[in-house]
This record gives sequence, structure tokens and C-alpha cells, in this order.
Amino acid sequence: MRITGKLMVLVVVPLVAVVAFAGLALVSAGGQALRADRLRSLVVAGEAAGDLASRLQTERVTAVEALVGRPAGAVDAYLQKAAATDAAADRFRGAQSQLSQVPGGVQRLLDRVDAGIGQLAALRARVSSGKGAASALVFAYRILIADLVSYRESMAQAGGAPADIADRIRAAAALSRAVEFVGLQQVAALRATESEQLTPAAYQDITAARTGYAEAALTFGALAAPQWLDWLDGALTGDDVVAAQRLEDTVARIRPGARLGLDRAGWTSAMSARIEQLHQVEIRIDAEIVADVTQLRDDQRWVTAVEFAAVLAAVAAVIGLALWLGRPMIRGLRRLRDTARRVARQTLPAEVARLADHEVLGGLTPEQFADSTPAPVDVRGRDELAEVGAAFNAVHREAVRVAAEQATTRVGIAAMFESLARRGQGLAGQLVAELDRQERGEEDPDRLAQLFRLDHLAALLTRTNDSLLVLGGGASARPRRQDEPMVDVLRAAQGQIEQYTRIEFGFIDDLVAIRATAVDDLVKLLAELMDNGCSYSQAAVTVSARVLTDRVVIQIVDAGIGIDADRRRGFNERLASEHGPLDLAAVRAMGLTVVGRLAARHRIRVELRPAQPGTIVDVTVPAHVFTVDTTPRRALDTGHAPVAALTGARAGGGLGAGPVPARQPREPSAPPAAPLFQVDGPAAPPQPRPAAWPPSIPVAGPGPAAADLDDTVEVRLPIFEAVQGSWFVSAPASPPAVDADGVPVPPPAEPWQMTADTGWQAAAAAAQPAVGAITRTGLPQRDPMANLVPGSVEQGGQPAVPAAEYRDPQAVAASLAAYGRGLARNSRTGAHIHSTSNV
Repeated sequence: MRITGKLMVLVVVPLVAVVAFAGLALVSAGGQALRADRLRSLVVAGEAAGDLASRLQTERVTAVEALVGRPAGAVDAYLQKAAATDAAADRFRGAQSQLSQVPGGVQRLLDRVDAGIGQLAALRARVSSGKGAASALVFAYRILIADLVSYRESMAQAGGAPADIADRIRAAAALSRAVEFVGLQQVAALRATESEQLTPAAYQDITAARTGYAEAALTFGALAAPQWLDWLDGALTGDDVVAAQRLEDTVARIRPGARLGLDRAGWTSAMSARIEQLHQVEIRIDAEIVADVTQLRDDQRWVTAVEFAAVLAAVAAVIGLALWLGRPMIRGLRRLRDTARRVARQTLPAEVARLADHEVLGGLTPEQFADSTPAPVDVRGRDELAEVGAAFNAVHREAVRVAAEQATTRVGIAAMFESLARRGQGLAGQLVAELDRQERGEEDPDRLAQLFRLDHLAALLTRTNDSLLVLGGGASARPRRQDEPMVDVLRAAQGQIEQYTRIEFGFIDDLVAIRATAVDDLVKLLAELMDNGCSYSQAAVTVSARVLTDRVVIQIVDAGIGIDADRRRGFNERLASEHGPLDLAAVRAMGLTVVGRLAARHRIRVELRPAQPGTIVDVTVPAHVFTVDTTPRRALDTGHAPVAALTGARAGGGLGAGPVPARQPREPSAPPAAPLFQVDGPAAPPQPRPAAWPPSIPVAGPGPAAADLDDTVEVRLPIFEAVQGSWFVSAPASPPAVDADGVPVPPPAEPWQMTADTGWQAAAAAAQPAVGAITRTGLPQRDPMANLVPGSVEQGGQPAVPAAEYRDPQAVAASLAAYGRGLARNSRTGAHIHSTSNV
């Protein structure tokens, strides 16, 4: 039975409908409740604003009396009114603090009111001192009262009040404006009594106030409820009010320039009584508006609560029905969820990680490999859940197929890189061989310098080919059997970059030697970092190497533009990645990618750090990559002088070969010394020795003062020391010979012997069979193992040559490739290779 369709019809559709309609009702009711509550806060603040305006009107009248008539006790009466105003201002601020979500225009009004209240202290000080001008004082009070009345008018629109309540709010605001016009008329007449003559300005102010009052009264009559009109009519029928109206009519009939003749005290008393009657009506109206708005808020809250309870009940009923009917579906969905999480977090990442080794495919196509991967979901039944499980299995299969396809593509790209690198190495080898042939017979120093520059460019091309080979996963290291000093490793790295003259060496520990298996990889790693430092720095790049207890730290410091923190973090992640993806970014940042892979191969840590200015590269070489000799071979204290000055071999030759310094006029015109060993095959034919053998150059570096040294002091080149120690040895010295007359005979030319001559002599002696005895038939009988070359078999139960624990296939491939390149190069330069089938 398909439970999903039934659940959709019986549960999901009603649930969605109920929740949708209930949500709309709740949003509407809740919004109305919020608006009613916000409107009530505005009305309460408006009530406080009306009371504050009335207090300010009373304070204004007493201030004008104190400045115009200056009766006894006027200032004290003014200060009492000011205290009542301050109390009303505090109530207004308290009501204002309860407001929320006030529109921008209303907020600006409130800000102006706050600023005006803050200026009252200065106004009161001028009134108390009697130095203030009545006109300026009246204007300041008028502005503050006008802002309060404007706020009362804006409450209806700002609070979103219903139409009937909005009309009531506007009616109350119109009454407040009418009260203010009565107050302005009162003050204008008081100011006119100071000169005992009605000025045109005073006449104009009185006329404008009467006109404004009439318009406000008409507005109030049009909007107010009938009961409010009755309240107003009752307030304006008293004796005091009738007397005030008579006085108003009297003042209105006086023309400008005529004597006013107004009783100041009577006028003030009558008009204040009228204003107070109007204010009492205003208070009653505000109280009724607050009550209406409060009732509206309470009704909306009740409606919202009832609707919310109904919605909760409906949703609870639908959810209960859904749980009762959808339990089987829930169990199936949980199973799918757990399976999806397991596949996303464990199974699929494990399959993708396993495909990093292309041998896992075992010759299968991506489709075949995907089909052989077990499906993660056990599909049961024929409902929609089973269809979802089958679809998930299809997605998993496609993901595995794509991962296998990408693995195959990576293998193809790596093979392509390796093939291009091998071909490039072959062409570079031919180029180097041709340059060697040209250098061998060249006598012109300028052309020889040009050939050396071409030779250096060939070395750069070789490094690029090696980088492609590393990207392809191949090994570019040459077969080596002996460790090499750190100094020679750094020189070799320097010789593989274009701007080698900008490399300066600091302190280099001369006791450190790099193991043979890591020499070439470390040279390429350091060359990439040196080249990067020279590319982004105009100053010299300093390199130093120090041995610590369990590691060697090589620092490459450039004073370039530096790297921002985000890019440096990304570069460090790429340097620390052991199996980074071979994508476009890896090819664009080929140097960093190559450094990361070479570092991961020997567990070397490379990290970029900021410098001021520039960048510091820390290369930490672990203990298994180097050895420390307690007997120094030679001391190197460069004092930041370029090590290139101590190098005499061509770039790209053997380890220790570095860039050739510019030839000096006093230097003999001779080709450079032969490299320590050949990197691309059999050694090139020996070159003729210079006139002075061994070649030597002046020592570069700190030392005694120049005045204390003989400029003829020379040192032997490191290349000669290595060649003499590893290839040739001098014959034992013999005593000088003399002729019959006692004249010394010149010794013959010094013979040179190779260290391998002893082995060849032992092999020649072993070729002559030693006969131990003769058999009875007359045949010679040899002693067992008496004709073996020393060191070829076990002696004393120990093997003469220890067997290698493990041979890296990539190292073997690199060795064979180097051998092939050497054969190809020598065959193209005229060397003949003879082969024989008999040993």
C-alpha cells in the first residue's frame, strides 16, 4: 500500500491549509494589536503634551507680566509657574520613553520639543533678571507650544488609528490650537499695554490670533462628537468667559495708533479664566480618547489570543494525525537520512580518497568501477520511499563514476606532464651537449661568456622540465650515493635560478650534509623559493641555514612587496598539501605546487611568514634528511657576500655548480673546471687544464683588514678539492735524483692515479687462476673462492655489499631516464657506444 499519497491527502494538504489561513489571521490580528498598543502610547504622550502646552501658556503670561508691568511678586509667581511646567515636562518625557517605532517626522518633532524644554532655563534666567525682551520671550514659548500642538495633530496618522478615532484625535488637536490662539491674543494685548498705544504690529497679532481661533473652533465643531460640543458650550457660558469675550471685542475695535486703555490685571484674569475653561474641556476629551484607544487595544489583544489558541489547537490536531498516519514514512525517511549522512560523511569521501591511487581501478573503466561499488541503500517495497532510495543509489553510482573518471583524467594529465617533461629533458640535454662542445673549443672570452649565459638558460629550462615532471608524479632526482654538504646544495639551488646574482648568503652551517636521496629534491625546492623571492623583490634575497638539535632551518628572506594575510594563508595551505589537486590553479602556481609536493615527499615543512618589509620563508628539514659531521670540512662565513663568488663550475652541471662570475681581465682565459659529476648521463670529455692548476680565485668574505693580507693568497676551488679527493690521488713522493756530477735531475711529470685502480689491479690478479694441486689425471685443481675480486662475496659470514632495503620505482625510472638521456646526448655529439653480448 502506498502510504505517501494517503498521507499527502489526509495530512499535508489540511495542515498546509490550516497553517496558512491561521497564519494570515494571526498576522492580521497581531498586527492590529501592535498598532493599537502603539497608538495608545502615542495618545498617552499626546495627553501629556497637551498638559505641558497649557503649563507653558500660563508660564508665558506670567513672564510677560514680570517684564512689562513688573508688579510686586511677579517674579516669584513666574518661578512657581515654571516649577509646575517642569513637573509637566517630566510627565511628558516619561510618556515619550514608552514610544516605539515612531515615524521619522514625529521623531523630529519630539526632538525639537526636547531641545525647547532644554532652553527654558536660559529663558527663565532672563525673566528673573528683568533683562529679557518680551518679544523674543514670547516667540520662544510660541515655537515650543506649536511643536507640542503639531505632535498632537500627527498622532492619528503616525499610529494608524481607525477613522473614527483619528477624527477624534484631530478634533482634540484643533481645540489645543484654539487654546493657543487665545493665549497669543492675551499676550499680544499685554505687550501693547507697555506703550499705552496699540501699535500696528500688536493690532496685527491680535487680529491674527482671533482669526486662528475662529478657524480652529470651526475644525473642532466639524470633527468633534456631539457630547464634546456640549462640553465646549458649557465651558464658554460662565461669567468670567463672557467678561473675557467682551474685553476681546473691546480690544478688537481699537484701531492702530489709538490709546489702548486696558486694565492689565483684569485682562489677564479674564483671559486666563477663559483659557482654563477651554483646557478643562481639552483634558476631558483627552481622557475619553485614551479610554477609547485602550479599549481598542484590549479588544485586539483578546482577538489575537483567541485566534492563536485556535491555531494551536488546529495545528496540534493535524500534527497528531500526521504522526499517526506517517509513522511508517518517518521510519523510512530516517533510514534514508542516516544512509545519506553516512554516504556523505564516510563512504563517498573514502571512495574518492581511495581513487587518489589510480591502481585501485585495476584496469576497469569508470563505468565498470561504479557498477562494482555496492549500493548504499537497501531498496525495499514499491512505494515512493523505495523510489527515492533507488534514485539515491543512482546518484551515488554517478558520483563514484565521476570520481573514477576524474582519477583517470588526473592519471592522463600526469602522464602528459611526465611525457612532456621527459621530451623537454631530452631536448635540454642535447642543448647542453651542444653548448659543451662549443665551450670546449672556444678561445674568445666574450663568446665564452655568451655561451655560459646560454648554458645558464638551459639550466633554467631543465628546472622547468623537472617541475613538470614533479607535477606529473614522476621522480626527477638523479641517482646519488653520497651525501652532499649544505653549502653545495645552496649553491646548486642558486645556479638554477635566473637572477642568481641577487642571492646573498648569510650564516651557513658547514657541518650539515644532506642525504643523497634528498639532495636533488631539496635543490629544486630551494631554487623555486629563491626564484620566487627574486621575482617579487628589488633588493637582494638573503639565505641562511642553521642546524638545531633535531632539524635544520633554512631561511630565505626577501624585502619585496610582501603578501597579504589571506593570500599567505592560502599559499601555506598549498605548501602543506601532500596530494593537492592538479588543476588550473596548481599549474598557475606551479612553483608553490612543486615545493609542496617535494616537501611532502621528504616530510619537509615550508611556511611563509610576514617580514618588515617583505616575506620570510622557513624551510624546516627533519633529522632523517641530513647528517651532521663533527669534523668541519671547510668553514664558510660569507658575511652576506654572494656565494657565487666562490663557484667556478658552470650552471646546471653537478651539485656545487653555480653561476659563473664575470671574467676579470687578470683571470686566465680558460674554460671552467669540469663539474663535480654529470647530471644527465655519462660525463663529458675532459677539458684542458688551465695554465695554473688547480685553478683558484681570491677569497671573498670577511677577514683581516686588506692592508694585512697579501693579495697573492689563493685558495683551491671546491670543485678541484672534490675531484682530487674522489677521482685522482697523487703517486707517493720519491727522493730527488741526481746525475753523476751531483746535479739534481728534474723529476718526471707527476703521475695521477685513480682511486679505482686498486680494484682493477685486484681484478687483474684474480684473472690469473691460482692452481692449488694436480689431479691424478694431470688436470689443475683450483682452490674454492681463491680467485674472487675482494669484496664481491661474503667474508666472515657478512655480505660484502649490504642489500638495499627498498628501491623506489620512481627513482629507478629516473635513473634509467638519465642514462638514456646521456646515451642520446653522447650519440648526437659524436661519441660511439659499443655494446657486446658477452661479459
